[in-house]
Amino acid sequence: MTNLGERVLLERLIRRRLHCLAVHIASYLQLKDGRTRVLSDWACYKVTQPHLDNESAAREIGDKLRNVPGISYTTIAMKAAEKGRKALAIKILEYETHSKLQVPLLLTLGEGPTALLKATASGDTDLIYIVLLHLKEKMGKREFELTIRSFSLAHALYIKYCANNNREALRQVYVQEDDFQGQAATHIRDAIEQTNPGSIEASLISARECYKKGKNDLGVSICEDGRKLCKQQSSLQETYGTSFVGLSLHDSVRTLLELGEIKLADKLRSEYRMPDRRYWWLRILTLADKDDWAELERFSKSKKSPVGYEPFVDACLKYCKQDEALKYLPRCSDDIKVKYYVKAGFYEEAAEVAFEQKDESALLFVQNKCPLNETTKHAKISSLLERLPIKK
Repeated sequence: MTNLGERVLLERLIRRRLHCLAVHIASYLQLKDGRTRVLSDWACYKVTQPHLDNESAAREIGDKLRNVPGISYTTIAMKAAEKGRKALAIKILEYETHSKLQVPLLLTLGEGPTALLKATASGDTDLIYIVLLHLKEKMGKREFELTIRSFSLAHALYIKYCANNNREALRQVYVQEDDFQGQAATHIRDAIEQTNPGSIEASLISARECYKKGKNDLGVSICEDGRKLCKQQSSLQETYGTSFVGLSLHDSVRTLLELGEIKLADKLRSEYRMPDRRYWWLRILTLADKDDWAELERFSKSKKSPVGYEPFVDACLKYCKQDEALKYLPRCSDDIKVKYYVKAGFYEEAAEVAFEQKDESALLFVQNKCPLNETTKHAKISSLLERLPIKK
């Protein structure tokens, strides 16, 4: 043994199939991984014995190797498979605790559903995707869909995969499940990605029909409005030579306002029930962007503003038009009027409003915000603070 060396001796015993003796020697000499090496070879030899039935062989291997560290049941199962003993290989794989080793071999052995079961039990999404893509390639469409439907996690991951990579496949899943809302959603996504008006309209019609089948009246209404809007956008695009198709209602109205087509913008917003608040915001912003301050003032007087007058002030200040902002400051809400005067840089006026409101904290706020070099304004604010009635 001294001349041979411990490892060489062990290998010779293994080659002679003297596994029992080799195990005892490995244990006695405390050879690292020696027992594992011997028993692994024993198991690989065991599965090649044709006279042993699958059940007995798998049970004996499992019992003997149960507490042996470092054993690869996958290696043993592969040996059985090489010898044409597929059923034995599958039984041995039941002992494999590493899903990443177990699942690929199950796929190789043609055990797709079992592989999917093991992959989903592991919770490893990458492994589940490997199985799903393998099964999709190997199985017929109907068989594949029926198989994955039994595994909720795998089914959900497949839907996610299709949503990111294959919308038509996703649509077919929804068709199989009579999921009309899901089908409609795929058509809407098609419409969003299209640039051709005819294609957009066709996708919205398909979505509308799916919503009809699913008895979703709101969805039907939204799709019909979208289809009509697309048709109008196509006409506007031809008329003005400006991109309209694919824009939201908000952006369509804004574009018309920018083009100065107020009546058309008003008609469009009325037809599709755009809220007054949103429409007023758009009018204010576009008039300010166009530097049309006279029209902005006329618009502010057309009727009571549903958004208040603070947006008018903000629009003026955006373009450093303090004098224009001053026209709207008196019409701001009382609770924020002082803050808006300060925001516009009118500190004396802010102080006077705070004094009229008998609000000491507001006056102190103005005093704090007023630049220190504005001595005259500071003097006036101090005077107003002194004149303010003392609260009892």
